[in-house]
This record gives sequence, C-alpha cells and structure tokens, in this order.
Amino acid sequence: MPNMGASIMGQHMIDFVKSIPRQLLTIIIGFVLVVNSVHTDLIIDGSFQAEQMLADNMELFGRVLICLGIVQILVMWYLAQASDSAEEE
Repeated sequence: MPNMGASIMGQHMIDFVKSIPRQLLTIIIGFVLVVNSVHTDLIIDGSFQAEQMLADNMELFGRVLICLGIVQILVMWYLAQASDSAEEE
C-alpha cells in the first residue's frame, strides 16, 4: 500500500514530522528548568545569594535550551523543505 503522506509531502518532510516529538524534549526540559527556578529555596537551605545564583543559572540554562530547541526545529524544517524541493526539480 503506497504511503498517502508521500503524495502530499516529500520523504524528508515526513521524516522531519516524525522527529518533532524527540526534538520537543529539549524545549520541555527548558520550560521545567525555568518554572522550577522559582522554587530553589526548596533545593538549597543556605544563604540567599546561593539560592539566587542557582535560580538565575537554572532560568538562564532553561531559556537557552528553549531557544536552541526552537532553532533546531526550524533548521531541520528548512533542510527537509530544501531537500524535498531539490528532489522535485
């Protein structure tokens, strides 16, 4: 039975769509770090400066992961689109 999606999208785009859940993991981990950076007082029972430093670093790392995850998805989409366009010509 032929693949119905292949008639609408190219094979590279189909592979890209299949890989999206795996790529979203980076973004989800980033959001978890940003949200949990508010609750660092539960992790470190010590000085305020240590709690604030951990919170800031968790938020920074989380935001970087979110941005990298989005950029990765966009780059993979572009490569899939370009590959499918090149194969059609």
